[in-house]
Amino acid sequence: MRLKGIYCPMITPFKNGEIDLDGMEKNIGFLEKEGVAGLVPLGSAGEFPGLSMGERREVIKRVMDTTSLPVIAGASSVRVEDTLDIIAYSADLGAEAVLVAPPYYFRTSQEGLFCYYSNLSSNSRLPIVLYNIPVFTGNPLLPPLVKRLSGLDNIIGIKDSSGDMKNFQDLVGLLPGEFSCLIGADHLLLHALISGASGAIIGSSNLVPRIPVEIWRVWRKDIKRACNLQKLLMNAVRIMDTGTFPAGLKYAMNRLGLVGGDGVRPPLMSTGREEEERVDGLLEKLAAIPGYGEADGEADN
Repeated sequence: MRLKGIYCPMITPFKNGEIDLDGMEKNIGFLEKEGVAGLVPLGSAGEFPGLSMGERREVIKRVMDTTSLPVIAGASSVRVEDTLDIIAYSADLGAEAVLVAPPYYFRTSQEGLFCYYSNLSSNSRLPIVLYNIPVFTGNPLLPPLVKRLSGLDNIIGIKDSSGDMKNFQDLVGLLPGEFSCLIGADHLLLHALISGASGAIIGSSNLVPRIPVEIWRVWRKDIKRACNLQKLLMNAVRIMDTGTFPAGLKYAMNRLGLVGGDGVRPPLMSTGREEEERVDGLLEKLAAIPGYGEADGEADN
């Protein structure tokens, strides 16, 4: 199984302190129309550490009940038992694969991470996509380790959110062709595709999926257009960098008529007035999205 295209790591909208499942369903309808390759609930944009196990099941079930797109369910946890529980539940509902970051809080060695994923692989009923996001976990998945893990039968790919292009290029160079190397850093989307990425799982696809989908579609035949689209996408990246992620993203979604919800759950902080004014200004730069008019010339840097 090789994962290709743009997958959306869905936000989790809240309403009056609870998950807004109907709002999530509305967002799914939007994403399906915009041409994403699949959905990834319960990743970092989905604020999975702030959800109970029961809430995680609710999210997975609503996504699976709503969409016909492939679903890669987030199954990361400090406890291996919780990860295996989410994997089993997702398998029962028909998910295509699961996304699993290393355990966080405690630091471990590369050998410790190999043992962790080897144990998961032996007990998982679904293919596993590794999730390298050392800024949150403190446990990087280095290329030699990923090469070892790629030899396990049901570890099929990696989402690399390290933001380190050299690291990603090393991964592509080391790993077999059937292994899915997915970029998780929006600002590196085009660079990664040129370097051999099979696709991406990027947060900006919650807000402006048409831009990364179009980059994926055209980059081989029209690199100038792809470059201008990447420049346009940087406005969405700056939105995501505003406030405490994913607060700026959620506010922007609300402004565009999507369902970002009431904000983020504590201890994260929702956007303040200055941050919202910054996001509003960046959204103005994305006004060309419907026809990509700005992408045919020189987009703002």
